Amino acid sequence: MRFKRRTIPGTLAVVPRRIRLTAAAIAVGATLFASAMQAGAATDAKAALRCVAPLDAAGIDAILSEGGSPLAGQGATFVSAAASVGIDPRALVAIGAHESVLLTYEPAAAIHNPFGIGPNRRYSDDAASITAAAQLLARNYLAEGRLTIAQISGKWAPIGVANDPTNLNANWTTGVGFLYRRLGGNPDQPITLAAQFAATCGGTALQPAAPQVTTTATPTVEDVNPLVAAGPPAPNAIVWTGRAPVTTGPGMAGGNDPLTGEPATIPGFNFPLLPGDATVTVADTFAQTAPAGASGCYHLPARCTTELRGTAGLPVVASLSGTLIAATAQEQRDGVAFWIRTAGRDRIGYSGLGTYAPQIAHRTAVSAGQVLGIAPTSLTVTWQRDGHPINAAPLLSATLPVRP
Repeated sequence: MRFKRRTIPGTLAVVPRRIRLTAAAIAVGATLFASAMQAGAATDAKAALRCVAPLDAAGIDAILSEGGSPLAGQGATFVSAAASVGIDPRALVAIGAHESVLLTYEPAAAIHNPFGIGPNRRYSDDAASITAAAQLLARNYLAEGRLTIAQISGKWAPIGVANDPTNLNANWTTGVGFLYRRLGGNPDQPITLAAQFAATCGGTALQPAAPQVTTTATPTVEDVNPLVAAGPPAPNAIVWTGRAPVTTGPGMAGGNDPLTGEPATIPGFNFPLLPGDATVTVADTFAQTAPAGASGCYHLPARCTTELRGTAGLPVVASLSGTLIAATAQEQRDGVAFWIRTAGRDRIGYSGLGTYAPQIAHRTAVSAGQVLGIAPTSLTVTWQRDGHPINAAPLLSATLPVRP
C-alpha cells in the first residue's frame, strides 16, 4: 500500500498525490488508499460505525475502540473540535473512516493524518489533526457555502484532477455519505450542528434530556458525581480579556458587585456561546416584566436575566468551571434550566438548550469552555453572587469581541 505520486508544476519535488493547492487555501484530496486494499483490520474499523448522537463523545469513543482505531480515546476531541466551529463531529468521523479507515492505514497513522489533508501533512499528534480538520472545514468550506458532503467533495476530492489517475475521487461523495448515514447523519443536509442535531436512530430521538432533579427543594448536594469527569474546553472558547464592563446603572441591577459597588467581573469567564461568524446580540432584559409565576428580584416583578439572541444552532459552553445543578421547579419558572455552581461566590444559570451533550446531568463537573449542547433561537443567562442576582449584560458585552 503506498501513496500515489505527482510533481508540482514549477518544482522538482515529487510528493504524495494528496496535494491540492488553491489560491485561497490548502485543499484536501481523495482517499489515501485504493479501494481494493480496504480489507482486514481496516474493514473491521469501518464495520464498527453505528448511529450515535452528534455530541456523544463516549459513543464515538466506543466506535473507535471497537474498530481497533488508533483514534480511540479521541471522542472528546472530535466533539469539542467540531462543535466549537458548529460542525457535526460525526462528519469528521465519516471523513476519517473513508480517507484512512479511522487511521488504521499505516502511512496515515505515521503522520497522524486521518483525513487525507495534503500535502502529506504531518501533525504532532492525532488531537492536533482533528482540530485542524475541523477548523479547515469551517474556514475553507462552510464559509464558502460548501455545506453538504457533495458540496465539500467538489473541493476536497475534485473529480478529473491529474493527481487522481484512477478516478478514486468519484467515490468520495458516495463513500463519505454512506458512512455518515451509518453514524446517524443526513448527508443530503449541511454537516452543521444546526442542521444535524435533531438526529434520530430508527425513529428514536438522540437528544439527551436537560439535567433534572426530582425534588422541588433547592439541591444541596455538595459533592461532584465521581463517575463523570469534566470535559475539555473548546479550542475557540471566548474568554473575558479584562475589558471593563459598562454598567447600566447603580447597584447589582446595573451589573455591579454587591460588596464593592464596582462593575462585577469573574476572572476566566467564558462567553456562553461559540458564535463563529454568527451575529449574537446581548439583550439587557434584566428589568423587563417577568412572566406570571416568576419570582422577580429586589421586590420587583422583573425578569432578572439577560437574553442572548440570534443563537439558533450555536454551541453552548460552560461560562465557568464548576458543577451543574438542576434548577428547581420555581427556578425553571424563572427561566433557569440548570446552574453552573462554582467553588466561589458565583453561579450562572442557563435556560433550556435545544439539545444537550451526553453526560450533561445533575452534579456533573464541567470545565470553563466545555461544550454543553446546542442553543435554540435564544439563550437566557442568569447570574447570582452570594445569592443576589446581578445583571450579566455588562460582563457578557465586555466578553463578546467587538466586530470591526
